[in-house]
Amino acid sequence: MTTTFTNALLVDPESGTVAPGSLTIRDGVILGRDLAPEGEVIDCAGKHLAPGLVDIGVKIGEPGERHKESFRTAGVAAAAGGVTTMVTRPDTTPAIDTPETLEFVTRRAREVTPVHVHTMAALTKERDGREMVEIGFLMDAGAVAFTDCDHVVTDNKVFSRALTYARQLGALVMAHPQEPQFSKGRQ
Repeated sequence: MTTTFTNALLVDPESGTVAPGSLTIRDGVILGRDLAPEGEVIDCAGKHLAPGLVDIGVKIGEPGERHKESFRTAGVAAAAGGVTTMVTRPDTTPAIDTPETLEFVTRRAREVTPVHVHTMAALTKERDGREMVEIGFLMDAGAVAFTDCDHVVTDNKVFSRALTYARQLGALVMAHPQEPQFSKGRQ
């Protein structure tokens, strides 16, 4: 199916421009800008047309705390706001720190979410900072990054080992920038 969006303000994040024009897509693939209209024509009436947004660091309550936020409710809210991809956090109950847990949430997200979902895995087991996870196995299972979220890995030996291992595998580590001794008892 081919659709042409006319009379739009096209947002191009790569060039940093917003310019009037039209956009033609076929079967979800962009054919180009300012082509002769084909198929269904939608007049955007001067509204902005932009690539889908990516929301990184989405807190989902599955598994373990579905009463907080489910993949379905988060996905519906994301889609309504123009988000086409969510990157979810591993601070669940249990933490996403094994390939089995990661595969469960990946399967669950695929079943009920109208947007793309990528999942981060914990950097340490149970996010407690004492023992790093199997980064290679979790990458094989689909983890896109590793983080203990708001838990800080205070053992420098564990953190250094995890960073070294992650670097060797090309894994992305996202750490909470906080020194617990400086912030202890502070707001």
